[in-house]
Amino acid sequence: MAPPTKSGKWRTGNPAGPDRQDCLSSTQSGFTLAAVLAIMSIMLIFLAFTVPRQWSAVMRRERELQTIYVMQQYAKAIEAFRLKNNIFPVSMSQLADARQPRFLRCPKDGCLDPLTGEVDWLVIPQSQARPPGGGAAPPPGALPQTATAQVGVPMKDYAGGPFVGVRPPKNGNSLIIFKGADHYEQWMYTALDYQTDRTARQQAAQKVWQ
Repeated sequence: MAPPTKSGKWRTGNPAGPDRQDCLSSTQSGFTLAAVLAIMSIMLIFLAFTVPRQWSAVMRRERELQTIYVMQQYAKAIEAFRLKNNIFPVSMSQLADARQPRFLRCPKDGCLDPLTGEVDWLVIPQSQARPPGGGAAPPPGALPQTATAQVGVPMKDYAGGPFVGVRPPKNGNSLIIFKGADHYEQWMYTALDYQTDRTARQQAAQKVWQ
Protein backbone atom coordinates (compact mmCIF):
# COMPACT_ATOMS: atom_id res chain seq x y z
CA MET A 1 0.00 0.00 0.00
CA ALA A 2 1.22 3.44 -0.88
CA PRO A 3 2.11 5.86 1.93
CA PRO A 4 -0.41 8.52 2.94
CA THR A 5 -0.34 11.93 1.32
CA LYS A 6 0.06 15.23 3.14
CA SER A 7 -3.68 15.50 3.43
CA GLY A 8 -3.75 12.27 5.37
CA LYS A 9 -5.44 10.23 2.65
CA TRP A 10 -3.97 7.00 1.45
CA ARG A 11 -3.05 6.85 -2.26
CA THR A 12 -3.86 3.63 -4.10
CA GLY A 13 -2.69 2.21 -7.42
CA ASN A 14 0.52 2.75 -9.25
CA PRO A 15 1.94 6.18 -8.45
CA ALA A 16 3.66 6.32 -11.80
CA GLY A 17 0.51 5.43 -13.85
CA PRO A 18 -1.99 7.93 -15.33
CA ASP A 19 -4.91 8.98 -13.23
CA ARG A 20 -8.58 8.74 -14.36
CA GLN A 21 -8.64 12.26 -15.86
CA ASP A 22 -5.60 11.52 -18.04
CA CYS A 23 -7.26 8.33 -19.29
CA LEU A 24 -10.44 10.21 -20.18
CA SER A 25 -8.47 12.87 -22.01
CA SER A 26 -6.60 10.26 -24.02
CA THR A 27 -9.84 8.49 -24.93
CA GLN A 28 -11.48 11.75 -26.03
CA SER A 29 -8.44 12.65 -28.11
CA GLY A 30 -8.64 9.27 -29.82
CA PHE A 31 -12.32 9.72 -30.66
CA THR A 32 -11.64 13.25 -31.98
CA LEU A 33 -8.83 12.02 -34.23
CA ALA A 34 -11.03 9.21 -35.55
CA ALA A 35 -13.83 11.69 -36.32
CA VAL A 36 -11.43 14.02 -38.16
CA LEU A 37 -10.09 11.12 -40.21
CA ALA A 38 -13.62 10.01 -41.07
CA ILE A 39 -14.62 13.53 -42.18
CA MET A 40 -11.46 13.85 -44.28
CA SER A 41 -12.16 10.50 -45.92
CA ILE A 42 -15.68 11.60 -46.84
CA MET A 43 -14.36 14.88 -48.25
CA LEU A 44 -11.74 13.07 -50.31
CA ILE A 45 -14.35 10.71 -51.73
CA PHE A 46 -16.57 13.70 -52.58
CA LEU A 47 -13.71 15.53 -54.27
CA ALA A 48 -12.72 12.41 -56.19
CA PHE A 49 -16.17 12.32 -57.79
CA THR A 50 -16.78 16.05 -58.32
CA VAL A 51 -13.42 17.61 -59.22
CA PRO A 52 -12.78 15.51 -62.37
CA ARG A 53 -16.27 16.29 -63.63
CA GLN A 54 -15.89 19.99 -62.96
CA TRP A 55 -12.45 20.04 -64.57
CA SER A 56 -13.81 18.14 -67.57
CA ALA A 57 -16.55 20.75 -67.99
CA VAL A 58 -13.97 23.56 -67.77
CA MET A 59 -11.79 21.96 -70.44
CA ARG A 60 -14.78 21.28 -72.68
CA ARG A 61 -15.89 24.91 -72.42
CA GLU A 62 -12.37 26.06 -73.27
CA ARG A 63 -12.33 23.84 -76.36
CA GLU A 64 -15.68 25.28 -77.42
CA LEU A 65 -14.34 28.82 -77.09
CA GLN A 66 -11.29 27.89 -79.17
CA THR A 67 -13.52 26.32 -81.82
CA ILE A 68 -15.61 29.48 -82.08
CA TYR A 69 -12.42 31.54 -82.40
CA VAL A 70 -11.13 29.37 -85.27
CA MET A 71 -14.51 29.55 -87.04
CA GLN A 72 -14.32 33.33 -86.79
CA GLN A 73 -10.76 33.35 -88.16
CA TYR A 74 -11.87 31.32 -91.18
CA ALA A 75 -14.77 33.72 -91.76
CA LYS A 76 -12.46 36.72 -91.46
CA ALA A 77 -9.99 35.19 -93.93
CA ILE A 78 -12.77 34.38 -96.40
CA GLU A 79 -14.09 37.93 -96.24
CA ALA A 80 -10.58 39.33 -96.73
CA PHE A 81 -10.22 37.12 -99.82
CA ARG A 82 -13.57 38.36 -101.13
CA LEU A 83 -12.62 42.00 -100.65
CA LYS A 84 -9.38 41.50 -102.58
CA ASN A 85 -10.73 39.30 -105.38
CA ASN A 86 -14.39 40.36 -105.46
CA ILE A 87 -15.44 36.71 -105.13
CA PHE A 88 -15.56 34.09 -102.39
CA PRO A 89 -12.84 31.43 -102.46
CA VAL A 90 -13.67 28.11 -104.11
CA SER A 91 -11.00 25.98 -102.45
CA MET A 92 -9.13 25.93 -99.15
CA SER A 93 -5.81 26.14 -100.98
CA GLN A 94 -6.69 29.67 -102.06
CA LEU A 95 -6.70 30.70 -98.40
CA ALA A 96 -3.76 28.55 -97.33
CA ASP A 97 -1.42 29.46 -100.20
CA ALA A 98 -2.00 33.22 -100.07
CA ARG A 99 0.96 35.09 -98.59
CA GLN A 100 0.60 38.76 -99.56
CA PRO A 101 -1.58 39.29 -97.71
CA ARG A 102 -1.76 36.10 -95.71
CA PHE A 103 -5.43 35.44 -95.11
CA LEU A 104 -5.27 32.43 -92.78
CA ARG A 105 -2.53 31.87 -90.21
CA CYS A 106 -2.72 28.09 -89.95
CA PRO A 107 -0.70 25.12 -91.21
CA LYS A 108 -1.09 24.50 -94.93
CA ASP A 109 -3.51 21.63 -94.40
CA GLY A 110 -5.77 23.83 -92.24
CA CYS A 111 -6.46 24.74 -88.64
CA LEU A 112 -7.21 22.01 -86.12
CA ASP A 113 -10.73 21.68 -84.80
CA PRO A 114 -10.26 21.92 -81.00
CA LEU A 115 -13.33 19.76 -80.42
CA THR A 116 -11.93 16.81 -82.37
CA GLY A 117 -8.21 17.51 -82.61
CA GLU A 118 -8.34 16.97 -86.38
CA VAL A 119 -8.56 19.11 -89.51
CA ASP A 120 -12.03 17.78 -90.23
CA TRP A 121 -14.15 20.91 -90.63
CA LEU A 122 -17.34 20.98 -92.62
CA VAL A 123 -17.09 23.56 -95.40
CA ILE A 124 -20.21 25.74 -95.72
CA PRO A 125 -21.01 26.47 -99.38
CA GLN A 126 -22.43 29.88 -100.19
CA SER A 127 -25.71 28.24 -101.15
CA GLN A 128 -26.11 26.76 -97.66
CA ALA A 129 -25.13 29.87 -95.72
CA ARG A 130 -27.62 30.98 -93.12
CA PRO A 131 -28.43 34.69 -93.49
CA PRO A 132 -27.25 36.72 -90.49
CA GLY A 133 -30.15 36.95 -88.06
CA GLY A 134 -32.04 34.24 -89.95
CA GLY A 135 -33.97 36.77 -92.01
CA ALA A 136 -33.93 36.37 -95.78
CA ALA A 137 -34.27 33.10 -97.62
CA PRO A 138 -31.20 31.35 -99.11
CA PRO A 139 -30.16 32.32 -102.63
CA PRO A 140 -32.10 30.82 -105.58
CA GLY A 141 -31.14 27.23 -106.25
CA ALA A 142 -30.08 26.59 -102.66
CA LEU A 143 -31.04 23.30 -101.11
CA PRO A 144 -33.87 23.56 -98.57
CA GLN A 145 -32.62 23.27 -95.01
CA THR A 146 -34.47 21.11 -92.51
CA ALA A 147 -33.88 20.41 -88.84
CA THR A 148 -32.16 17.12 -89.74
CA ALA A 149 -30.25 18.27 -92.84
CA GLN A 150 -26.51 18.52 -92.40
CA VAL A 151 -25.11 21.91 -93.32
CA GLY A 152 -21.65 21.74 -94.79
CA VAL A 153 -19.47 19.30 -96.69
CA PRO A 154 -16.46 17.49 -95.17
CA MET A 155 -13.33 19.41 -96.09
CA LYS A 156 -11.64 16.37 -97.62
CA ASP A 157 -14.68 15.76 -99.86
CA TYR A 158 -15.29 19.35 -100.92
CA ALA A 159 -15.28 19.40 -104.72
CA GLY A 160 -15.11 23.17 -105.05
CA GLY A 161 -17.37 26.17 -105.39
CA PRO A 162 -17.77 29.41 -103.43
CA PHE A 163 -17.82 28.83 -99.68
CA VAL A 164 -18.31 31.26 -96.81
CA GLY A 165 -17.22 29.46 -93.65
CA VAL A 166 -16.60 26.26 -91.74
CA ARG A 167 -18.25 24.55 -88.82
CA PRO A 168 -17.32 21.61 -86.56
CA PRO A 169 -18.51 18.12 -87.53
CA LYS A 170 -19.46 17.30 -83.95
CA ASN A 171 -23.07 16.65 -82.91
CA GLY A 172 -24.77 16.96 -79.54
CA ASN A 173 -25.41 19.54 -76.86
CA SER A 174 -22.89 22.32 -76.32
CA LEU A 175 -22.10 24.09 -73.06
CA ILE A 176 -21.90 27.46 -74.80
CA ILE A 177 -24.91 28.91 -76.57
CA PHE A 178 -23.37 30.33 -79.75
CA LYS A 179 -25.53 32.78 -81.68
CA GLY A 180 -28.64 31.22 -80.17
CA ALA A 181 -27.58 27.61 -80.92
CA ASP A 182 -27.02 25.10 -78.11
CA HIS A 183 -26.16 22.14 -80.38
CA TYR A 184 -22.89 21.73 -82.26
CA GLU A 185 -24.69 20.82 -85.48
CA GLN A 186 -26.41 24.23 -85.33
CA TRP A 187 -23.20 26.23 -84.89
CA MET A 188 -22.37 28.39 -87.87
CA TYR A 189 -20.26 31.47 -88.41
CA THR A 190 -19.63 32.65 -91.95
CA ALA A 191 -18.22 35.62 -93.79
CA LEU A 192 -21.77 37.00 -93.85
CA ASP A 193 -21.84 36.97 -90.04
CA TYR A 194 -18.43 38.62 -89.98
CA GLN A 195 -19.69 41.38 -92.30
CA THR A 196 -22.64 42.01 -89.98
CA ASP A 197 -20.46 42.05 -86.85
CA ARG A 198 -17.92 44.36 -88.49
CA THR A 199 -20.64 46.81 -89.53
CA ALA A 200 -22.07 46.77 -86.01
CA ARG A 201 -18.63 47.51 -84.53
CA GLN A 202 -18.08 50.38 -86.95
CA GLN A 203 -21.47 51.90 -86.13
CA ALA A 204 -20.79 51.57 -82.41
CA ALA A 205 -17.41 53.27 -82.82
CA GLN A 206 -19.02 56.15 -84.73
CA LYS A 207 -21.52 56.68 -81.92
CA VAL A 208 -18.71 56.83 -79.37
CA TRP A 209 -16.85 59.52 -81.35
CA GLN A 210 -19.96 61.58 -82.07
